[in-house]
Amino acid sequence: MRDLKSRSETDSGIELEGFSRPNGEAHTELPGDYPYTRGIQPTMYRGRLWTMRQYAGFGSAAETN
Repeated sequence: MRDLKSRSETDSGIELEGFSRPNGEAHTELPGDYPYTRGIQPTMYRGRLWTMRQYAGFGSAAETN
């Protein structure tokens, strides 16, 4: 199994942050931290399920791409 590093860096040795933050600001709502409020819906997917969009039956594969 691969060892997980606590720090990430590029091949050139430039240290990378764990995730992106707008304007480099620290936020109280971090991914994976309580109260788990990050998402597109205020109630997340408890009140409204996610949308599954499908496209089929309109021409060949080459024409749809």
